[in-house]
Amino acid sequence: MRWLIVTFWIFVGGMLLWQFYSYNQGVAQDAVTNPQQVHFYFYNTNTTQATAPAAPAHDGANVQQSAYSVADNTPGAGSFTAHVTLKNVGNAKATAIEIWVRPYRGVSLGDEDVGNTNIQPIDDNSPLAQYGEWVNFPDLAPGESATQTPVFTTKAGIPFGTNITPQIVFKSEKAKP
Repeated sequence: MRWLIVTFWIFVGGMLLWQFYSYNQGVAQDAVTNPQQVHFYFYNTNTTQATAPAAPAHDGANVQQSAYSVADNTPGAGSFTAHVTLKNVGNAKATAIEIWVRPYRGVSLGDEDVGNTNIQPIDDNSPLAQYGEWVNFPDLAPGESATQTPVFTTKAGIPFGTNITPQIVFKSEKAKP
């Protein structure tokens, strides 16, 4: 009887080994017949599609904020430096350029990592959103840009904003014939 039990288990082991072998061969054969696609690149050959509309031409100066970043704890602890870059994208020289830099405009208060807190953007009329200063820039010819770095004091527990939709004041100098 013992030899019957041993033979049964040898038969079961042999069948399992045969199944493992045939499964592995099937996977290898399937990989050869259906290779996995590594990358797919789509090249648009439709050359008749409409082009994007041209940017509106500005007759005169047009000064826009092209970059804004914040360096925390500079020049010292309790303060930060905002780096504001303006560019004249118009076709005339811009003079008397000023921008109202508001470093906390557009921030949201609340902790997004805590599920039951109410995250709300601060109102543009709140004292925190109104905190800022007017910064003077040098005159900019068409295509020129300049960067200024005003320094502000840090408000504890408040993240920095992005100075969204800045208020920029300038005069357009007429071209001399």
